[in-house]
Amino acid sequence: MEGKQQILESVPLLAACGPEALAGLATRAEFVTLKKDELVVREGEQGDGLYVVVSGRLQAYSALNGHPERIYVRYSSGDWFGETPLLSGETHWASVRALNDSVLLKIPREAFETMLRRDPRMALGFTQRMGERMTQLREEKQRAKWSTIIALCSAVPGAGKTLLATNLVASLAWETGERVLMLDFSGRQGGKPLVRCKPAVISNGPGLEEMVTHHSLGYDRLNLKLTGDEKEMHLIAPLFGDLVKRYKYVLVDLPNETCPSVLECLIQSDHIYVVARNEEEHLSKTRLLLQDLKEHRQSVSPKARVILTAVGTTCVPYVEHAQHRVGQEIGYLLRWIPESEIIESVDGVPYVLRKPMEPYSVVVRRIAREMGNLLVGLVLGAGGARGLAHIGVIRMLEREGITIDMVAGSSMGALVAAAWASGRTADELEQIAMQVKGMRTFLKLLNPMFPGAGIVRGLSVYRFLNTILDGLTFEDTLIPVKIVACDLHTMEEVVFERGKLVDAIRASISIPGIFRPMKYKGRTLIDGGLASPVPVDLMMRAGVSKIIAVNTFPNPEAMKQYRHAEEESHMELAEMKLPMRETGPFIDTPTSIIKNYMRFLNSTQARVAQEACKKVDVVMSPTVPDGFWYDFYNPERYIRRGEQVAEAALPQLRELVGPRKVR
Repeated sequence: MEGKQQILESVPLLAACGPEALAGLATRAEFVTLKKDELVVREGEQGDGLYVVVSGRLQAYSALNGHPERIYVRYSSGDWFGETPLLSGETHWASVRALNDSVLLKIPREAFETMLRRDPRMALGFTQRMGERMTQLREEKQRAKWSTIIALCSAVPGAGKTLLATNLVASLAWETGERVLMLDFSGRQGGKPLVRCKPAVISNGPGLEEMVTHHSLGYDRLNLKLTGDEKEMHLIAPLFGDLVKRYKYVLVDLPNETCPSVLECLIQSDHIYVVARNEEEHLSKTRLLLQDLKEHRQSVSPKARVILTAVGTTCVPYVEHAQHRVGQEIGYLLRWIPESEIIESVDGVPYVLRKPMEPYSVVVRRIAREMGNLLVGLVLGAGGARGLAHIGVIRMLEREGITIDMVAGSSMGALVAAAWASGRTADELEQIAMQVKGMRTFLKLLNPMFPGAGIVRGLSVYRFLNTILDGLTFEDTLIPVKIVACDLHTMEEVVFERGKLVDAIRASISIPGIFRPMKYKGRTLIDGGLASPVPVDLMMRAGVSKIIAVNTFPNPEAMKQYRHAEEESHMELAEMKLPMRETGPFIDTPTSIIKNYMRFLNSTQARVAQEACKKVDVVMSPTVPDGFWYDFYNPERYIRRGEQVAEAALPQLRELVGPRKVR
C-alpha cells in the first residue's frame, strides 16, 4: 500500500487530499496491467475510475461513426486520465489504448466519490486542477502526438543495419531539428546490461541521463546491452515510456540475434524496419523473422517494412525476387556506400551529411522526413508543350539544392516526372527536348494516321520514350514517382506506381482523338490530364505534407483576356456590326477540328487545375499566353519561362522546405 500512496502523492490532481485521504484511496486502488493495443476506456462509456500511468505509454483517440482516427494526446508515466467523467457525470470523451505494455494504478469510481462526499471542498480543488491539466495537455499535445520509437533489426549480420542506424539518426536530427536519441542495443559499443538497470533508474530521468552521451551533430546516444535474461523483457516497455517523454524520436538499433527480448522491443515500437542484404541467406532468414514477429503477436502493429541494401542500378529483377523471398513488398532500396566512405567511429560525420545528394543518402533522408511528417512532393501538371516549363522549374530546384521526396505527373508532367525521378538532370532533359526542335522532326515523331481512334499511332513516340527511359521501371527510380492516366469509360483517375515507366507514360499522354488509347487490365486509358490535370489529391493521399505544384495552364481569366485581344486585333470595325452567323470552313479539316477541340479541352482543364492548386503550399504557373499544346519545336521559351517563375518563387520554396535544405 505504501507504494500505491507514493504514486498517488505524485499526482497534482490529488494535491488537495490530505495524507489520511490518500491512504484511504491507496487502500482501495488497484494495479491494472495492459498489453500493447489493449483498450482501458472506451469513448462514450461511463467513467469507472481515475487512472494513473505507472509505466508504459497510452493514447487517447476518437474514432466514432466510421470517421478516421483522431489522436488527441499520449500519456506516459506520471500522467493520469479518467477524472472528467467522474466529476462531470458525462461519458468518456475519447478511447484510451496502450501503445506499449503498460501498468496503471486505478482508483475505482466508488472510492473517488466516497472521498468527495466526506469532504465536498475537494471538488472545488479538483475543478481548478482540471483546468490547469487541460491547459497542460493542449501545450503538450503536439509533442506527445508525434513522439516515436523506431526499431531497426536484421536477421543476419552484414546487412548494413548499424550503418543505416548511424546515418538515419543523424538525418533525423538534421532534418527535423528535434530531440533524437540513438538507443544502441546492438552491443557493438558496449554499455550496461539492461537487466542490471534497476526499475527505479529506468523510471527516473536523472538515472538514465548519466548514461547518455551527447553527439556534436545534435543527437544523443544511450548504449545498453540485451542479454536474453527473462527479467529484462519487463523493463523494455517502461524504458521506452520514459525515453519518449524527453525525446521526440528514439531510434533503437537491435542485435541481429532473434531472441524474446528483441521481439519484445519490436512489438513495443511504433515503426519497425527490417534491413536485409540482397543475398539469398538474408532474404530467407528475413522471411523467418517476419513470420516470428507475426506469430508472436497476431495483432502487432504496424507492419514491419523491409529495407533492401546493396542493390544495383537496375532494380526490378532484384525487387521481384526479393519480394517473393521475404513474402511482402520491399519498402526501400539502398545502394551501397563505397568502402572508403564508411566511418566506423560513432563520433565521425556520417555519409548522409557528408554526401547528402548521393543515392544512399537521398533514400535515408527521405525515410527521416517521412518519420518527421516533412515529406516534400512535386506535382507536375499536364499541358502538352507548355509542360516543357517543368524542366526550367526542375533546373532551379537542382540549383538551389531543394530536395524532393516524391513526384507525380499527368500527361507531359508524367514524362518529365519519370525521366527526372530516374536520374536525368534538367540539362539532360533540355537536350532531349531539343531533339524534336523543328517542325519536320516533330511531325516525323508523331507518325500520323487518319481516320481511326486517334490520328497518331504512337509507335514512334513509344520508341522515343524508350530511348529516354531505357526500359526502366518504377522500382528503378531514385525518387518515388506516381503517374496518372484516365479511364475512358468512367473518367476515373488511374494511378501507376509499378511496372514499366514507358507504358505508364504512353497511357498518360493519350490525348483522345490524337493519340490512340491504351488497353490495360481491361480498361481503356487516355490522357491523365482529363482526370487530374494537376494531380494534387494523389500527392495528398500519399501522405506528403508539403506540396509544390506546377500548373502550366493559363489562368481562365487571363486566357479570356488574351483570346479577346487576339480576336479584336484581327477584326475589322464593319465586321463587329454583323449579326450572328456560322463561321469556319465548309468542310472542317483534321487540323481545325483538333484546334477547336483542344481549345475547349484546355479551358476545362485550366479551371480544374486552378481549383486543385488551391490546396498546395506553393504553386508555380509558368504560363506562356500565346503558347500551344503542340509547340514542341520551340522548347526554349517554355523552359526559360519555367526558370523565371521558379526563381521568383524561391522565397516561398525556401520557407516551405526550411533552412535544412542541402546545397
